[in-house]
Amino acid sequence: MGTFEGHVLPGLFFITFAFWYVIQSFRRFFNSRLRNARFTSTVAFPCDCLCSRLKDLPVEAFVKILFAGIGFSAEVITGYREQHFVILGNVQHATMFFFFGISGIIDILVFYRAPLPPDIDYVSALMAFMVEGLLFKFHLHGRTELDVLLHTFLIYTIVANTVAMALEMKYRHSLLGPLSRSYFLLLQGTWFWHVGFILHNPIPNATPWKEDDHDELLMACLFFVWHCAVNFILILMLGAVIACCYRRRAGYAADDSVSMKRLIHTGANGQTLVALNDDSDLDSDIEFQRPLSRN
Repeated sequence: MGTFEGHVLPGLFFITFAFWYVIQSFRRFFNSRLRNARFTSTVAFPCDCLCSRLKDLPVEAFVKILFAGIGFSAEVITGYREQHFVILGNVQHATMFFFFGISGIIDILVFYRAPLPPDIDYVSALMAFMVEGLLFKFHLHGRTELDVLLHTFLIYTIVANTVAMALEMKYRHSLLGPLSRSYFLLLQGTWFWHVGFILHNPIPNATPWKEDDHDELLMACLFFVWHCAVNFILILMLGAVIACCYRRRAGYAADDSVSMKRLIHTGANGQTLVALNDDSDLDSDIEFQRPLSRN
């Protein structure tokens, strides 16, 4: 991960899943409101936007395992030389990807209703975040002051992500749980990308950061805070768009209900009337009368 590409891959992993969780959480919440049902969050979400056969597969878990497998393989290949690991940092990064791969495997087992303890999918995801935070905590020895600061912000985000995940497991019927998880995942991803540009800028002739300059440290802090704000606004905007879509959908359903009420109504004598035209008079309605009961 000591390269620009090494920061792009985990960043892409977290950003992809963050947006997926945000969209699916809002969709499930508004679907629950339309159906007058109780909202319940889950670690993984079904891919109901795919064709019929793929809907019946845990696609999200497979994608998680794919990302984890690519990251694990890349760290092992780049860090293993001459029959041993020459870069121990790569071993730490590979271990992080390994635990997220375990989380994906648990998601598959939960999807197929394997006999596992309840909430084991949340526990495996929590374990992955805790391992990630622990590895990054002891990943900073001998680094420059700027490098330590950038990764310290990342550790803060990981800890917040772990707390959000634990609260979501406790309060399964609150929308704030999965949204908090998604927010800190998104913050991890965008900050991974920014750290890659600061420490390993791929742009030719780019001015390198002065890693021990106090002003540069202040700018890094400002950038992190701006990431917090922009990601928060992005989630709010995405939620507003989804809410508008569902409000329009609910409006159509309400119009259909009103039209049906206008079409079928009860006359003054208690008889059911079906109107052929909204503008027609009562004389043009078709009456459905109950047959007279015979004694």
